[in-house]
Amino acid sequence: MSTYRALKGYSVKSVTSDPSNTQRGQIWYNSTSRQIKFTGNVGGTWASGGNMSTGRGGFNNSFGTQTAALAVGGEKTPGGSAQTAVEEYNGTSWTSGGAIPTATTTMGGGGPQTAAIAHGGNTPGDDRENESFTYDGSSWTATPDMPTNSGAGRGFGTQTASLHVGGQRNPGNTYNNETMEWNGSSWSDGGDYPINNTPNQGVVNLMGFGTQTAGLCAGGGHGNGAGSNNRTNSNSYDGSSWTATNALQHNALFGGSFGTLTSGIISGYAPPPVGLTSSQSWDGTNWAVTTSNTYGSQGKGGGGTSSAGIIFGGIFSPYGGPNWAEIAYTEEWNDPTDGTRTMDVS
Repeated sequence: MSTYRALKGYSVKSVTSDPSNTQRGQIWYNSTSRQIKFTGNVGGTWASGGNMSTGRGGFNNSFGTQTAALAVGGEKTPGGSAQTAVEEYNGTSWTSGGAIPTATTTMGGGGPQTAAIAHGGNTPGDDRENESFTYDGSSWTATPDMPTNSGAGRGFGTQTASLHVGGQRNPGNTYNNETMEWNGSSWSDGGDYPINNTPNQGVVNLMGFGTQTAGLCAGGGHGNGAGSNNRTNSNSYDGSSWTATNALQHNALFGGSFGTLTSGIISGYAPPPVGLTSSQSWDGTNWAVTTSNTYGSQGKGGGGTSSAGIIFGGIFSPYGGPNWAEIAYTEEWNDPTDGTRTMDVS
């Protein structure tokens, strides 16, 4: 077995007390505590935030930040009553915002709390929508419709540069793999989302984050409308086409997500035996299983960055069982820059 010195060219320094102002990658042996220590990223943690005023799920979007998040529409139970309610989070508590004009669930969308866009989704009766609205922090304004109706498509981006990816459409409840792009005044078609090179396939309930020209989507339910299969696929978008990245560590769909093309978090519904609280982190190259959140549900909303993010709401049932319940919980993700890890030495 190679020694640390053989690998790095120098030996581990032995000290009687921990050094101050350490740098990432620094390693030492504390002879007093008999521990090998190093400085590096120690991983993120979840903490409870303020509860939503109205528990609900059906969020397919990433709005705002950890201290200025936005919950738009949603539903009380799967296939149940779509909502017009909008709530705003200030880092501590939720308050009512301006109601969206059409009661809608599973809308795509993105942008900050005071300059957001929401599009598509499902309305009462499970009809797919192509409507699109912008938000100024108090009221919504209709914009030109999307070219195609789409419910349960993934949305992210900004009020002037947004994406809507995949979803279900009328008639026939068929899945699609279209990408639609908003430029602040009109919609156009972007590059189709790849589905394992399988014809007549689409995707719903993706998780994703980033911008219109530097975005990433992963997971989701893939199928042809007759049912869906959860996938580990992950793809990046450059504004015109999708490129496969390294896959998720396990299947996941319909969860909260936040981040950028180089660093992000998803906390999604994962089928047995993984669990409803599983979270995965993206470092720009690979996905890794990270700290699980506390409250399991599907259809969570999300927002923020990989160092300070938020998930909220959702609908819970033990893997499709009959006893559905709406979730009002909020969880905040914090990932400190660096810390010290230790390893005991006997």
